[in-house]
Amino acid sequence: MAPQPSPAGPAGRPAAELMTPTALSSLQAGRLSSARSLVNRMLREDWRVERRSLTVEADGSGEAVYRIHTADRVMDFVAFAFPPSSQERTLRIFDLGWDMMGALLDGPATTEDIEHTRNEMPRLYHGRATAHTLTWCRANRSLRVFEHVVQALAAGRQPDTVALARVGYLMRNIGLDGNGTFGTRTFLAYGEDHPLAVPYHAQLLSAYMMRELSADLVEALAARRSDTAVALDPRVRRFLGVGNSSALGLVLWVGNHPMLVDRWISQRERALAHARGLGAAPGTAVRDTLVALLERAALYHSEDVNEYTCFTPAERIVADLRRVLAAIPRRAAAAKADGRIPTVAELVDGVEDVCDEAAEVVNSVLTELDPEESDRLAVGLTVDETFRRDGSTAVGELRALLAERYAWALAVDRTAPGAVANTWYKSRSAEEPRCGATSELPEGTVDLTVDVPGMVQHLDGVLAAEDPALPVGRLLARRPELRGAVERLQSLAGHAYAVPHANIRDAAFVPARIIRLANAALYGLERTKDYLGRDLRGVIFQGAPTAADLGVGAPGPWFWPAVPRPADTLVLEAPAPAPSNGAAR
Repeated sequence: MAPQPSPAGPAGRPAAELMTPTALSSLQAGRLSSARSLVNRMLREDWRVERRSLTVEADGSGEAVYRIHTADRVMDFVAFAFPPSSQERTLRIFDLGWDMMGALLDGPATTEDIEHTRNEMPRLYHGRATAHTLTWCRANRSLRVFEHVVQALAAGRQPDTVALARVGYLMRNIGLDGNGTFGTRTFLAYGEDHPLAVPYHAQLLSAYMMRELSADLVEALAARRSDTAVALDPRVRRFLGVGNSSALGLVLWVGNHPMLVDRWISQRERALAHARGLGAAPGTAVRDTLVALLERAALYHSEDVNEYTCFTPAERIVADLRRVLAAIPRRAAAAKADGRIPTVAELVDGVEDVCDEAAEVVNSVLTELDPEESDRLAVGLTVDETFRRDGSTAVGELRALLAERYAWALAVDRTAPGAVANTWYKSRSAEEPRCGATSELPEGTVDLTVDVPGMVQHLDGVLAAEDPALPVGRLLARRPELRGAVERLQSLAGHAYAVPHANIRDAAFVPARIIRLANAALYGLERTKDYLGRDLRGVIFQGAPTAADLGVGAPGPWFWPAVPRPADTLVLEAPAPAPSNGAAR
């Protein structure tokens, strides 16, 4: 019998357990993550990607137009490639030395659309997209492997996949901009029936098309160099993803989108609660999928050569996944001896000495045990993020709410050394978020810090001096500067997973932990590693079906791919050293 849908009511772990920075950074990509849910929709609805044109010059410049055929409409992806810049690469979004820029348009792209995008995108903050443009995007080639892949294919051989595995991509995303940025269409204007009407699917589809373009580029450049050039082995092409690097802006994003964060985590927790209750009898799809995906995850992490500083080493995750795998037959045998069918929870929960990250890899597997239920939950990620205040609430009621929901924030010692050392702001020259010592910032710096402990403690102090029966509206008429705090705290009262339990002003706060929540759990990046605790790098769509794979039937699990090993490869003898200044791979 097919697994039954879970109840619609709330389910999940206590916020005090799940919402700490360490716990949030342990969450892994799963079926509800944007990248995976997008690919699953593409497969489920038999989307097709058609390359309508591609011209590439010997210097690497070129132009391409792709058409995405969804269930009920078409979208065009227009891309422009440029010769690789000799200037030093950085991760800054305002740099103009891109190797590629592109736009995702809702509907067919006209000649005027293409020319408009060609002229406006290089102007970036001064440019404007067409009215039916969904995203603008930019990318750079990998300094380590792009040229190696071209050389290998031109020589009639496949690239060094061991070297490719160290990087994971041919191009790295520099910016995926939508939802009104640069004049792109706002997300809420898509409409509920739009194929990209799930948060960040438009941006992730653009990243998917970057990946397709990067593979087409290396093949076209190789063909220009040699009449005997070969195409990428389909396994190698599938293995390559898109690189991504994110920095401090995602910490502010999490703080400024609490209802979306809450919905994402709540839906994930519902999927996990449902999966844990499934029966896992021997020979059933649930049991077989559970074991097969845990084995796949263990192999994937065993081939991870990244060195992690803030996060758990891959070796430990592999060892812990093996512990879970070893426990399953023992626990199943015990259930059989009792004459009953074990649940998934009985097979995998509470295995001794399993670290948080390995436990969350197991949870990622659990989101795949009932795909229909997880996909149903993923569709429900759109949320109204408007804050509203209730002026009729009594001051005493509001203060009780703070004590109940924000006990962690009230407990923060803001007088401790370094507790309020930092301010979050935007760089005037770079238009990028920064975090720096408050004492070193010039006068007039705009403070963008989403300081929940400071907000809660200040409001609690004000409320303590008021009559508990006083309506909040009366207080706000006298103290209008408190409106933002009251609106926020009242609006989030029923959203347990909206706010990380963190003091981001603290000098000891590690931004990479919250960045990883957004990048891995929400967006779906894999192999996310930090740089100096402030930047995060990872890979999107590694193992995902390519354009050639779409429309030919379900491929089975595509995530967590093993490193392909073609017979005839060209070894990359001396890979470039890893950049020391934070530049991406």
